[in-house]
Amino acid sequence: MKTSLGKMTRNEAGAKAFLLKAGILHGVQPCMLCGSTHVSPAGRGRTRCNDCGFTWGLRRGSIIENTRLTYLQFIRIARHFADEIPPADAAERLHISLSAVDHLYHRIRLSFADGMAGTAILKEPGTEPIYPRARPGPVIFGIHYSPETVRIEPLPPATNDLIVDLDIPWPLRGNILFIDTCEKTCHGLIAYYPDRENQEVVLVQPKNRTHWPPLTVFWKYAQTSWSRHRYLKRDAVPAYVQELAFRYNHRHKDMFHAILEQLSGYEQPA
Repeated sequence: MKTSLGKMTRNEAGAKAFLLKAGILHGVQPCMLCGSTHVSPAGRGRTRCNDCGFTWGLRRGSIIENTRLTYLQFIRIARHFADEIPPADAAERLHISLSAVDHLYHRIRLSFADGMAGTAILKEPGTEPIYPRARPGPVIFGIHYSPETVRIEPLPPATNDLIVDLDIPWPLRGNILFIDTCEKTCHGLIAYYPDRENQEVVLVQPKNRTHWPPLTVFWKYAQTSWSRHRYLKRDAVPAYVQELAFRYNHRHKDMFHAILEQLSGYEQPA
């Protein structure tokens, strides 16, 4: 799979072959209607079920199902995503519409987002998320650290007192907060107010200035990564924190191929 980007992007046929080899496209799939595995090629990249006659395209169930992106465009957008190029810059460089790039970036982020349920109900790109009305205060994610990896998960509203107990100055409460909680329930927190427009990033330490040393590397990594997304929309934050964890946990690997490996197991939501 360590094929050079130049070889991947010479033509559409080469890009298609690469995506098949990488597992992004699935050449042989059972019929989605009857479940039969008695299928055969139907021409023009389609497959036909020999039992019920249903046909489907090669993109079925993939990250690019129901998009108009070519295989080459997908590879190039994924490469820019891996390099943390903002969508507006990627769209300009690739001469692709911003909405198409933004939509694919959103889909890729959602592939990292296991365990996000209950934080926000994410809708299609370009629409506003629906936050639970009964949830006051900030949206909080707990960080659990194990050697060399982190796991980030949404926390219930009852954990709001973790924020209050740290005595954070009120002028800072409108920002996204990186909080080292030391001996609290989690090893660290990321919190933000979904109804605030301020998008600045602030690193906040507990009042007693203590810290939990193993998270030091993660904080530095998080600040560097988040600084590239200065204008990240609030509705994209829940998906982005999962992307942040994925990038940190795969920081010693080639990020482009790590993302392709993740997307090879992608299943298009119904």
